[in-house]
Amino acid sequence: MALRVMSAAPQGPARSRSRIRRDGQDGFVLHLSRHAYSVETERGVAEVPAGAVSLNDLSQPYRRSRVPETDSLILAVPRASIATVLPDEDAMHGLILTGGAGRLLADHIRSLAAHSGAITATDAAPIAQATLHMVAACARPSLEGAARTAKRLIRGQLDTPPRVDAIARALGISRSQLYRLFEPEGGVARYRARQRLAAVRAALDNPLEPRSMGAIGEAYGFGSGAQLSRAFRETYGLTPRDYRVSRSSG
Repeated sequence: MALRVMSAAPQGPARSRSRIRRDGQDGFVLHLSRHAYSVETERGVAEVPAGAVSLNDLSQPYRRSRVPETDSLILAVPRASIATVLPDEDAMHGLILTGGAGRLLADHIRSLAAHSGAITATDAAPIAQATLHMVAACARPSLEGAARTAKRLIRGQLDTPPRVDAIARALGISRSQLYRLFEPEGGVARYRARQRLAAVRAALDNPLEPRSMGAIGEAYGFGSGAQLSRAFRETYGLTPRDYRVSRSSG
């Protein structure tokens, strides 16, 4: 882990794919500036408020807008170190930490810079480890928030296949990052399949549900009664019709 204090003329650092291939740098950079700036990645442009911490993956393309480097703080962290505290570290590219978590991390980075001269070689390793855990603690809510929002968007369009590109753009992440967020769920398609069946089951549990079986299936993206019946039986052990009868008789 390396911390730099930079005071320099306006700069706009960038990582192109050709440069990434050429220099092979890997790891993450956390940037804390007194000035507002923007960061362009392959998924679009994000605005970074003054005093917020932005995270970028050196193995992925990005470009920062030109702003003065007035006592900017730049924390470089190896990928292997981040991976010990955040197994989904690839999803961190382009994160902007604001709010309470962002301010807490920014204060910690400023404190490291202010007291760096007093940190001994013996102290350095545990302080670096504590810093890693703070980065993870501050970044994890952003990653989990993105997953929650993605799930809400998918649940809102169960009648049609998920528009992965649109969801990724809405969250400000890449397709690959979105897929990684859903790895604990078995993937985007499997999560959506479970939600569709759960929605059908909820409808069948409702004694006041007026729709026919076909209308319910169509509302949640099942192209035919046979398709719905097969998927429902594989998951719940009964056809939708038998399930509805069992609920009404119970």
